[in-house]
Amino acid sequence: MSLTAEIPAEMTPDEVSQGLPEVIYSPESPLANPGKLIREVFSDLWKCRELIWILFQRDLKAQFRQSYLGYVWLLLPPVMTTGVWLFLNSQKVIAISDTGMPYPLFVIIGSVIWQTFAKLLQSPLQAFNSGKPVFMKLKVPPEAFVAAGTARVVFEFLIYTIVLIPAFFLFKVIPPWTILFIPVVILAMFALGTALGLLLVPLGSLYSDIQQAIPILMGFLMYMAPVVYPPPEAGLAATVVSWNPLTPILMGGRDMLTTGSLEQIGSILFLIPVSLFAIFVMMLALRVVMPHLVARMGM
Repeated sequence: MSLTAEIPAEMTPDEVSQGLPEVIYSPESPLANPGKLIREVFSDLWKCRELIWILFQRDLKAQFRQSYLGYVWLLLPPVMTTGVWLFLNSQKVIAISDTGMPYPLFVIIGSVIWQTFAKLLQSPLQAFNSGKPVFMKLKVPPEAFVAAGTARVVFEFLIYTIVLIPAFFLFKVIPPWTILFIPVVILAMFALGTALGLLLVPLGSLYSDIQQAIPILMGFLMYMAPVVYPPPEAGLAATVVSWNPLTPILMGGRDMLTTGSLEQIGSILFLIPVSLFAIFVMMLALRVVMPHLVARMGM
């Protein structure tokens, strides 16, 4: 049995460190043997699969340990976002062009995708920083903490989707056969969010400003994507939205669930291999820079 399997879910990082072997980071670059580097990354992830599950359970329990409403808090962000924009639209504060589907459904699908993407973007850095006390001292790959954080986002996304079920019944929308392509959209969303999140880890682990700035920046970027309004047809905003990599995921996901259009499928299929390759590269890059990060973080 591996050492990771014996770590109780309630243990803190300091308690985890008791009895496990210390890790020594060498100044020699792992790029000297790229084949060995690739094997080590995937081998360590497989060996730490039980630790990933333990970390996932621990974080999930800690999140709602002293909460009366529990998982209900996960449902509130997309519901509240939808409520606010419905109110603004009904009071003529904003004017929304035709969306091709009931506007509440348009907003709630967009909110679910956006909330999940925002969590995916923040999760790698948050998980990496939370695991610093462990992998700075022990032979525990930082990818285990990142994977556990992503697993929690997967769970929260499944909770988010519960909101969509009554919405479809309420507005009497029957999903067309294109709903079969939704797993492709979900894969693209998770791959893109994780890739961008991993990109922030090296710098964000050294400067807390990055982690502080992400939620603020995401609040602004929400309006640069067709989350609560359809894409503009002309002007600078139309150009920005069209180049936003999340746009085909948002529009394609909505269309596959409501109108049956597959107009965005080409862009989505392009995003998947590009994002997966970026994840692979960033995982290798993280291993390469780890000795330098540990040296800087330990200062």
